[in-house]
Amino acid sequence: SGMMMKYLTFCFRLFFSAISCCRALDVGDITTFIYSDQKSIGKEITNSTDNGRLITLRIEKLSSPLADGKIINPQGKTQQEVLMTPASILLPAKSKELIRFFYQGPADNQERYYRINWKDQAVSQAPQEKAVREGIATSSAQIGTLLVVAPRKIHYAYLYQNGKLSNTGNATLRVVAYGPCAKAADRSSCRENYYLMPGRNRTFSQVNVADKRARIGMWQAGKFVAVK
Repeated sequence: SGMMMKYLTFCFRLFFSAISCCRALDVGDITTFIYSDQKSIGKEITNSTDNGRLITLRIEKLSSPLADGKIINPQGKTQQEVLMTPASILLPAKSKELIRFFYQGPADNQERYYRINWKDQAVSQAPQEKAVREGIATSSAQIGTLLVVAPRKIHYAYLYQNGKLSNTGNATLRVVAYGPCAKAADRSSCRENYYLMPGRNRTFSQVNVADKRARIGMWQAGKFVAVK
């Protein structure tokens, strides 16, 4: 489910800063995918407060979503590769808006990663027109989410051997394992969820995958594939 995916414990950067315990802006899932058969994706945001919020977006290209990833901007083309609309919006109290992202970069066999920076400002109680014109803000927060663009020339492949799952293709896989727990002291059933990037491998720490009752599967875009 969407809620489950929010709290996955995987290595992807989350890019949060200055977020209070009661975040005003809900941007949905931390990680969003544009799959190989898609040119765009919509992301719904929600303002659950009683005040208007001024939302502005900025996008950066990443060499990797892992901790060692760096911001890259080859020849200043990031804004040309991914377009977003609207890039800024005044979101009224208790309202929602759909932000759409369009990929128009190279149609090759490379997966690409982008950080979406959401600047969330609470506008003053002044009339809406004045608030927008003067950009009056009473508080603000920066929220970061990840956009993954799957290769246009997709190749899904994996290898499962001796309890280790390897991604030998060129696109990130969403993996799930469930069954008897690896540690006897744990509850009777455990579950693991994570993303597996191309060229990476993973062993399972919570689920006893050697048990014949254990199951492993993955999503290749919207298609579910049983591994074990």
